Amino acid sequence: MRTLIFLAAAATLAAQSDRTITADAIPGELHFSADGKTIATLCRDNHIRTWDVATGKMVGDKTVTAGTTLLSATRAAERPEKGTVRIWDLTADAQLRLINGAPNGRTVMSGNGKQLAVANANERKVRLVNLETGEQRHALEDGIGGAAELVFSPDGELLVSANYDNDIRVWKTKSGELVRKVEDLTGAMFAGEFTPDGKQLVMAGLDETVYIWDAKSFRVAKTLKGHGETISALAISPDGRTLVTGGFDVITTRNPVKVAFWDMATGKIVRTVKSPHRVVSLAFSPDGKWVAMNSGEKAIDLWKAPASN
Repeated sequence: MRTLIFLAAAATLAAQSDRTITADAIPGELHFSADGKTIATLCRDNHIRTWDVATGKMVGDKTVTAGTTLLSATRAAERPEKGTVRIWDLTADAQLRLINGAPNGRTVMSGNGKQLAVANANERKVRLVNLETGEQRHALEDGIGGAAELVFSPDGELLVSANYDNDIRVWKTKSGELVRKVEDLTGAMFAGEFTPDGKQLVMAGLDETVYIWDAKSFRVAKTLKGHGETISALAISPDGRTLVTGGFDVITTRNPVKVAFWDMATGKIVRTVKSPHRVVSLAFSPDGKWVAMNSGEKAIDLWKAPASN
């Protein structure tokens, strides 16, 4: 089926997005290319699809095995067999690295592409792998229930795991040292991201609150309240001025929810829009002009980001 793009008016805060890219299957986590010209996602039918943002035309379609993780717009972690991870270069359509001894679990790559973290709930560990050599660097002791969120700092020197036991653990990636454990939260954190300058860690989840930690002391610098729902996804603009949070209804993921745009300096909501269902993924374009959203439909919604002052 040919992929089409439809433009919608955005004069009011209506349920329709500013633009929509339709897909042949439900998309997963969203990744813009470094130049912002394309957006990629791993769909539920095990196809990694890529679209031209300007036209909405699908420009890439690669079939992968079940259990694959899309790490970025150009990298994927495929699991051809149990305990093995193949790092795939989607641009060259070639294998970059074969890693043995890696368990299944939540998998993320550092921004510079040099490290891979895999969190496995059964063994309660996060395994940190050097992608340049394929060797495991550390097996970090994690919490009960596994990682609800796993995120590297922009410089790759810190790794954060937010667990279903409501705790957050922060490690130094070089030494494997646990530098902070946050234990006073009232619910699990489902979404997290460092600010682009690496100075703050922003997380949100079950208790409907956005927490902003200082990334040196890991003490809470600010909390933002007002979304009014459990928060399942968030994204921060490239200039660090705008935060977007997407919610979900704890009764059912099929209920409509809210997407909130926050001014990071004031902590105020500057725009709200509608999502038909739980927000699965949010991503800013590299120029900060668009926010892409996936809410469990066969579509990627694009919202115009508020202009920075």
